[in-house]
Amino acid sequence: MTLMETVVTIGISIVALLALVNLFLIFNSIYGYQRTFMAAAGSAGAAMNALEASILPAERVLASYDFAGTTYASSADTLVLELPAFDDSGDIVSGAKDYVAFYVSAGTLYRLVEADVQSMRHSGRTQLSTVLDALSFTYDTAEVTNATNIIVDIETQAQFKQQTVHSRLREQLYLRNAHSLP
Repeated sequence: MTLMETVVTIGISIVALLALVNLFLIFNSIYGYQRTFMAAAGSAGAAMNALEASILPAERVLASYDFAGTTYASSADTLVLELPAFDDSGDIVSGAKDYVAFYVSAGTLYRLVEADVQSMRHSGRTQLSTVLDALSFTYDTAEVTNATNIIVDIETQAQFKQQTVHSRLREQLYLRNAHSLP
């Protein structure tokens, strides 16, 4: 192999190596962006699923409720619900109610449950989203206690390098058990 052939071989090898490194960097950037997008979209979806699971079986929206000394009031960014309590076999427990609040604190969405002792639901606080950008509840009536459907609008936001990734879900949910109230 002559000197000229060696120089050409090294030059081609360097160009191929640079192309491979560039391909790796681009792939890594796209992969990171997609993971961030999935985190934002997944967080919004999980929050919406939790809201659906509580709103659909709810009997009514409460103006406010005291959860162990802290009162939460239904508003544009807080939702307080009364749900029928179910036992382990899925039957409604007569006279027993569960209470659920969805609220935002320091950019984090929480679900707070106070379950009746006979209920299969578990009391406690659950963190639903840490990438929440905005949450709003729009009720079908001016008086929240008369609401039979709620429009839930969730926006999440996550950061990857210098890019901001947004996800937004908006859904109208009906209280299926609201008609059974006196």
